[in-house]
Amino acid sequence: MSVSLPAVTDLLELLDLDQIKPDAFLGNGPDFGWGRIYGGQVVAQALRAAARTVSDEYRPHSLHAYFVRGGNEKRPVLYEVQRVRDGKSFVTRQVVAYQENGAILNLIASFQIVEHDEDVQSVQMPIVAHPEALPDVQHDAFLQHRRIELVGMGAHGQGWLRTLQALPDDPMVQACALAYLSDEDALGVALEPHSRAGDWDSLMTASLDHAVWFHRPFRADDWLLFDIDGHGVANARGLAFGRVFDRSGVHVASVAQEALGRTRR
Repeated sequence: MSVSLPAVTDLLELLDLDQIKPDAFLGNGPDFGWGRIYGGQVVAQALRAAARTVSDEYRPHSLHAYFVRGGNEKRPVLYEVQRVRDGKSFVTRQVVAYQENGAILNLIASFQIVEHDEDVQSVQMPIVAHPEALPDVQHDAFLQHRRIELVGMGAHGQGWLRTLQALPDDPMVQACALAYLSDEDALGVALEPHSRAGDWDSLMTASLDHAVWFHRPFRADDWLLFDIDGHGVANARGLAFGRVFDRSGVHVASVAQEALGRTRR
């Protein structure tokens, strides 16, 4: 897509995709001056495009995405949806995101009807400072971030995140907003075990793939704790897994990301 559109100014505008033909949507983003599109943007917009082809009784339960190449933040993104399966309980969609140089993201999302069965939480939220007791991390990406400083914890990151603006009650919008937030800290934690971690000018970095599982209802416009562990680096790749809790301690989602961390030569 070589056409230019006005830059969006908030998250709801970012998620308001234009349908240009059946199962094809055009999305635009902000111009932060980063050059590349923030990965959470294309994941959130791809999930939103998939959701636009699904009936209201379904909710997203997982997504798995591959970042194919870096996107240009000054250009819109075309999202083409393939209806892989429509079942009674589950619906599957594949989304490919394109810019003028080709595909930049390939995402598959699964949606499920709400089922009333056992609900057992086996993990507990760590004891951490409340978000009100922490300073904001300077950020301009439509989100509010308050990081918990950890000492001697190795490849481990904790932080409270929420959207800057209030969101509608629509569970699909809330899920897309969490997908947007989920890309904020994962890369840094995944590459923390690297000997050059922190000296980012000496590393070529990029998100390679990303996954989110949605477990329980939540609000992305209220504080969510992202508790993320790095699992080492090998073959120029680092891996991180995270659990997401609401402020009452409910485990609402899980995330995973693999990141490229190649030493510049």
